[in-house]
Amino acid sequence: MRARSLALALIAQALVIVIAILIVVIVPSPKEPDFQAARTIFLPQRELEHRMAVSDFQQVTQPPVMRERLVSSALMPENMPMLPALPRVEFSSVADTPLLDANALLGQSGLMGSLSAATTEFSSISFFGIEDRAERVVILFDISTSVKNKVERAGLSMERIREETSNLIRELNANTLFGLIQHARNYSPFRDYLVAATVENKEAALRWLDNEFRTDGMSAPGWRRGNPNGIQSVLEAAFSLDPAPDLLILVSDGDYFRTPPGGGSERVPWREVDADLRRLQEGLPEPARLHFVGFLMRPGDRTEMQRLTRLYQGRLREFR
Repeated sequence: MRARSLALALIAQALVIVIAILIVVIVPSPKEPDFQAARTIFLPQRELEHRMAVSDFQQVTQPPVMRERLVSSALMPENMPMLPALPRVEFSSVADTPLLDANALLGQSGLMGSLSAATTEFSSISFFGIEDRAERVVILFDISTSVKNKVERAGLSMERIREETSNLIRELNANTLFGLIQHARNYSPFRDYLVAATVENKEAALRWLDNEFRTDGMSAPGWRRGNPNGIQSVLEAAFSLDPAPDLLILVSDGDYFRTPPGGGSERVPWREVDADLRRLQEGLPEPARLHFVGFLMRPGDRTEMQRLTRLYQGRLREFR
C-alpha cells in the first residue's frame, strides 16, 4: 500500500515538473515597444478641402473684362464754355494748406468768401526798393499818358514797371494771394478775385503782363468803367476782390482825373480819396497797408500821398 502511494506521489511530481517546463518554453517572453513615427504626415482634412476648393475656383475664374472708357466730349454741345483749368498744387500737410490752391475755381463760383479765413502764407515783397511782407497783395498800375511820360522823364520805362512786377510775382510763396489791376480812368483786372501764387497762376499772370499790360499810355476798348471813373472806382474794385487784400501798392504820378457827369475832365479831390479809403477799410479785420510808387509828383500830391501812406502803415517811394 505504501509503495502504491509513493508511486502516485512521484507520478504527480513528475507531471507538475513537465507542466512547468511546457509553460516556460511555450509562452514567449514580452518584447520592449519600438516607438517610431510614420514617415508620411497627413494634412488635416479641412486644409485639404480648402486647397481643393481654391484650386477649383482658380480653374473656373476668368480674367476681368476690359471695357472702353466712356468719353464725354461727344456729348457736350459745341457752344458750351470750357471748364476752368485746375491749378497745380504744391502739397504740404493737410493742416498747413487746406484747399487754398483751388482759389481760382472757388473765386469763379463765388465761394471764396467762405474760405477767406483759411490759412495763407506770408511772402517777402520787394518792389522798387519797398520791402514788406504780405499774405494778400494787390498792385494798381496807373498806365495813363501822363504817367508814361513822367516815368520816361524819370529815366525809367513802363517795361521796367512790368519787369519789377514780374519779379515780385515769381518770388511769391504758393499760398500767398495776389491781384493786379491796370487803370487810367477805366480799369482792367487780371482776375476778379485774388489767386494763390501757384506755378500755373504765376505763369498766367506773367502772360497777362506780357500781352495785356499797356505801355503806350492808352486804355483798351472793353475796360470797365466805374461811377465815378478814375482812382475811386479802381480802389473800389481792389477792395472788392475776394478775399480783401492786406497790402496795396499804387503806381502813379498822384495826379488823378475823372470824367464828371457833364463830360470833360476834372481832378479828383484828395478829400474824396481819403474818405473812400476810410470807408473801404472799415469792414476789414485790420486796415490794409498802403505803399505808393510815384513819378515826378506835384508838391501837393506828394504831401497828400505821404499822409495817406503814413496813415496806413506804408511808404512813399518817388522817382524824379
